[in-house]
Amino acid sequence: MKRSFWSRFGAPATLAVLLSSAPALADTSASQRAAAEALFQQATKLMDEKRYPEACEKLAGSHDLDPALGTMLYLADCYEHAGRSASAWALFREAADSAQRSGQPDRQRIALERASSLEQRLSKLEVRVAPDRQVPGLELLVGGAAVPRASWNTPLPVDPGATKIEARAPGKKPWSTSLIVAEGPASKTVDVQKLADAPRVATPAPVGRSEAPGASGSAQRTVGYVMVAAGVVALGASSFFGYRAYALNKQSKGDCRADAPNACTPDGVDKREDAKTAAALSTIGTVSGGLLVASGITLVATAPAGAEVRDEPRAAANFSPTFGVSLRGVW
Repeated sequence: MKRSFWSRFGAPATLAVLLSSAPALADTSASQRAAAEALFQQATKLMDEKRYPEACEKLAGSHDLDPALGTMLYLADCYEHAGRSASAWALFREAADSAQRSGQPDRQRIALERASSLEQRLSKLEVRVAPDRQVPGLELLVGGAAVPRASWNTPLPVDPGATKIEARAPGKKPWSTSLIVAEGPASKTVDVQKLADAPRVATPAPVGRSEAPGASGSAQRTVGYVMVAAGVVALGASSFFGYRAYALNKQSKGDCRADAPNACTPDGVDKREDAKTAAALSTIGTVSGGLLVASGITLVATAPAGAEVRDEPRAAANFSPTFGVSLRGVW
């Protein structure tokens, strides 16, 4: 078993307690136990070489794969040798609780003694947050680990060395500071500064068609007005061609015989044909203009009410000499 390699806890009697068999804290597969054993053996060699940080990493990996009280005790001892007094103290206390639950009083006693010894030389850090700086959603982190709200303004055990304190909250700029915590017994205090408001990022207005309420009603009214205008143009053209038809027909009579109206000179025939064409265009203009005006008025009258918006549809009407009405626009 991997727990029979190391004797760093002192007297033979103590060693016997620590190396005694202990039930695993969780069900593990055979492959996990094999990997945990390999990591444990590597850790013991590293401990002999006093390469504590590397050894602690191996022991932590072994415990993750095959949780057991003995590995927990070795890892706590490794943390103490590596100078991580707070981590060692917390893990010894956890091991004492686990030993009590599993009915192992000897291991519980050893873990409590080690924790008590470390408690006298802990380094502590108090993160102060004034009431006016406790904004909604405020989160504090020490060394990357979240600090519960109940632990604010309270001295807490921390591992000696460089430590980073961070504060963040929704809608605020994050704040952080770094400091060096001396080896214990020692204490340090840091005040969290008031978080500044984070700059608001302006949302660009949408380009192109607006979807604001009332946009469809505004577009319908615009189309209605354009149709009315086009209808008025068509009616004006109808009047022009009607007058032209009348004038050409009157002129043609001078080139035709009075007793035979259809007996005309070639010039008279051309004038009569032009008069017929003008009359037809006048009729078309009257009918089309009337329909456009009526339809436009209907669209304006039935358009939904709503606020005017930018980027409204734009339209224009064109009229050609041969009577062509076209609508152009952006809808």
